[in-house]
Formats: sequence, structure tokens, C-alpha cells
Amino acid sequence: MKLEKQAYKSMYEKEDRHWWFVGRRMVLGALLDGLSPPGDWRVLDVGCGTGGNFPFLSRYGEVEGCDYSEEAVRYCRLRGGTAVREASIYELPYPDDSFDLVTCLDVIEHLRLDLPAFLELKRVAKRGGHVLATLPAGPGIYSDFDCLAGHLRRYTLPEVRLLMRESGLEVERLTGYTVLIHPLIRYYRRRGSFSGGDGKYTQAMETIFRPTNRLLVKALEVEAGLISRWDLRGGSSLAVLARKP
Repeated sequence: MKLEKQAYKSMYEKEDRHWWFVGRRMVLGALLDGLSPPGDWRVLDVGCGTGGNFPFLSRYGEVEGCDYSEEAVRYCRLRGGTAVREASIYELPYPDDSFDLVTCLDVIEHLRLDLPAFLELKRVAKRGGHVLATLPAGPGIYSDFDCLAGHLRRYTLPEVRLLMRESGLEVERLTGYTVLIHPLIRYYRRRGSFSGGDGKYTQAMETIFRPTNRLLVKALEVEAGLISRWDLRGGSSLAVLARKP
């Protein structure tokens, strides 16, 4: 799914500081920091959007990105410093066994076919390398927000484990996150606050008071500390770290 142009503009402007993106990066860091040796990997961010995760991922090595949207790629290039290509997740323009780490963050739920996507992520990962993905959790809370956002599904833990097994990937970590703020997320998403006045999906991040933004970031910082040691249950999102054998 390609988002509206305004959606990419909003993400580009806000994903460096908005609690959702900042908190997600902290959770991902909690999962990745346990791997070694960091710092010299070759990293690919699939469905990279406007490139807000590139600085974070560069902690682990040399980063490349790709996205299906020409508009997203344009914003990535405005950031500079990272090689980016326009490409479909089903036909990644990279050789087999190319990357130590392949990330795909809140992308799979937009696709009609999720298993072929994971098979392609696995293909470009090196043997012994990792695939890291985030997904929306809880089919029971699927709402108008998901429809407007282009989400075709929400996942359960068993569904993700089955996808990994059918993809030939070995699950190392599978955790929920946004556990502490799950009730708040449910409220806002059911309210449909990501919808424009004309009913079209805009993905424009809501304006949030700075103290509220800081509080939400702090909640996810606490979760990230827990996730560095344990997998959590519950929450509105899932993160899976899997290894290519």
C-alpha cells in the first residue's frame, strides 16, 4: 500500500521525536543489543518509509533501505547518507545471503500475502543473520483505524510463530510492546483520530502536548528495559527477532 503524499510529509517531520517512533526504536534496541558483534553488520530496512530509522540502525553497521513508494524514497534521499532503492518487498533487488540484519517495521500487515514477503526477507539475509519485524497485535481490536491505515490484519503470537516456521526462520525473541499504554492506544484508535475530515486516511501524526509525548516515551523506555531481559505479553504491537539457519 502506498500512503498519501501528506502521510510521508508528516512522518518525515515527526518521526524523530514522536513517541510512537521513538519508543519503537527503544524496543528494537533492547532486542538487537543482545546480539554480537554489533557495529559492522550490513543492514537492510525493507519498507523504510521516510528513513527515520536509518540513524538508529547505523549503530549496528552500514544501512541500506528500500520502499515501494517513490515519494518515500524521495524523502529518504532528502536525509542523505544512505543508499535507498524503490522496490517491491516481493522482489527485492539484492542477491541471496546479502545482509546480516533485515528489518521490516510495521509493513507486513499492509500486504495481501505475508508468507511470500517473509520468504523474500529470509532470502536476502545471510545464513546466521537475522530478520527483525514489527506487527500490529490483537485481531480482536481491529478497528476503523486499521481500515483507514490500510492494515489487512492484526496478528497473534501463534500466528507469528507459524509464519516464522513456514518461512524457515528460527524465532529467537517474540514480544509484545506498548503494554503499559495499551488502553490509551485502543481509545485513540477506536476514535478514528487518524482520519481526515473527508474520511480519507492521512496518517498525519496527532499534535501531542510535549509533557504527554515525554510520558509516553518514558512508558516505552520502561518496557524496553523489561524487554532487554524478558518477552512481554499483551500490548498493541509485536516484535519478532528471527534467525536464518
